[in-house]
Amino acid sequence: MTPPTSAIRRGRLQLLMIAAVFFLPILLAALLAFSGWVPAARSHGDPIVPQENFAGLRVHMADGGDWPWKAATPLYTLLALAGPDCGGACVGRLDFLHRAQAGLTDSGDKLRLLYVGAPPEVAGAAPVMRYWAVGSTRAPQLLRFAPRRADRVAVILVAADGTAIVRYPPQVPVALINKDLRRLFK
Repeated sequence: MTPPTSAIRRGRLQLLMIAAVFFLPILLAALLAFSGWVPAARSHGDPIVPQENFAGLRVHMADGGDWPWKAATPLYTLLALAGPDCGGACVGRLDFLHRAQAGLTDSGDKLRLLYVGAPPEVAGAAPVMRYWAVGSTRAPQLLRFAPRRADRVAVILVAADGTAIVRYPPQVPVALINKDLRRLFK
């Protein structure tokens, strides 16, 4: 005895509905990817698009060597680019950035601090700067991110392979940078 045609049609329809549940999200994702849509970042900084690789750029260190963008162990770099005349506000921001790194506890050793610019010469700068590796560069790829106004610091988060990920302009509070770092090193 053969089943009624309505039961066969209902079974086929159910099979097609189950297949659609699995294949429609894949089709939608493919359409979004090919159209160039990118989900909004949850970072408080500005994404560097297209991403740039700083591994080939030279940052001259005070000891005569160059900054090792690619370390033996995977380490991120928090790059602070100072504007002209790093004064009290600049040093205060550098201090808060160091405190954000220290607040990462177990992951704090996976984040290096690099300051690029003329060392600050204001009172109270020496205790803050001992946590920062100080370097200088003439690379326009780096200097274009430096603030133009005096006593300001821009921050760039650089991945372990030397790829610049996100830029934090001087107006972004350190608390928001800290929030992004905690999310990164979770």
